[in-house]
Amino acid sequence: MVPPDPWSADHAEPVEQKTDGCSAARAQQSSSNRRNTHCSFCSHCRRPDPPVGREELSMDYSDEVLETTPERVTKFLTGLGAVAAIRTSMAGAGMTDDDIVEGRTLLLDVLAAPRKIGAPPDTDDARAQRAATGELDQWDEPNFTRHGAALRRRFPDVNAYVFKDLAPSTGTAAVQGVATFLARLDALENGTDPGRAGTKQSDKKAVAFLATRSLDKAERKRLQGLVDVALGPTSPLPEQAELPETARRREALAKLRSWFDEWSTTARAVIKKRGYLIRLGLASRKVRQRKPTAAPPKPGKPTATPSQPTSPGEETHETHIE
Repeated sequence: MVPPDPWSADHAEPVEQKTDGCSAARAQQSSSNRRNTHCSFCSHCRRPDPPVGREELSMDYSDEVLETTPERVTKFLTGLGAVAAIRTSMAGAGMTDDDIVEGRTLLLDVLAAPRKIGAPPDTDDARAQRAATGELDQWDEPNFTRHGAALRRRFPDVNAYVFKDLAPSTGTAAVQGVATFLARLDALENGTDPGRAGTKQSDKKAVAFLATRSLDKAERKRLQGLVDVALGPTSPLPEQAELPETARRREALAKLRSWFDEWSTTARAVIKKRGYLIRLGLASRKVRQRKPTAAPPKPGKPTATPSQPTSPGEETHETHIE
């Protein structure tokens, strides 16, 4: 009788000693190795595989991997059907027609699953902020130009104050420019700049003049409102629960990916011809790198060869260029 199965402490079933290669193999094992290895020659010594549950079958795939799976499975299935040698190799590896039908069914289930695009990552506040920035960007160039021209002629001192280091810009810089422009007009109108204490009267006249050129208090208030919206704050995105259709599609994609992983791994193991793997979408063509063409040799300096004496009647040449 052989010792109890070392992988099952409560195993007490007697087993008759073998005289075949199994016993010989076990006899060669040391007592230390016998606890960590098992004999692969007979069913008495082979440890049974653990039961496979749904938890072990489910794998955590990323969304990017799952979304590429339908295209890859489509190429894999069409490659199987188009090349008989591929189908023969896979049949030898255990792939039956039922396995192919299973993959096709899983693929069609994914393609039929509704794919609803969720709401874009945006809010009304964010859209208003972008619109305000765009409007100020469009406003500053033509209006800075015409208001600056009007002030330069009638109020050159005010023009130098308002437009000091200020010019039309784009994007967020335009928001800053308009905000600066409005703040300086407010300081002129209210006389709050200590550096212009002696020019309050002319400053107010300049602001009143601009009001006759469509830059009155209402327009300035409108522009200030756009600046406030452009500078925020904006509300964050609301939490969105996953749609049932999205969960169903992801489950279908995971099943399809599991099928593809099994048979693509099998194909890589049994198919060695690279062209067949390329047809299945499991390999890509190698891009041959062109060797750099050798530069043509630089022309050497022409050398003159001495002329050879000629016989009477033949033409003579003083030099020969090679």
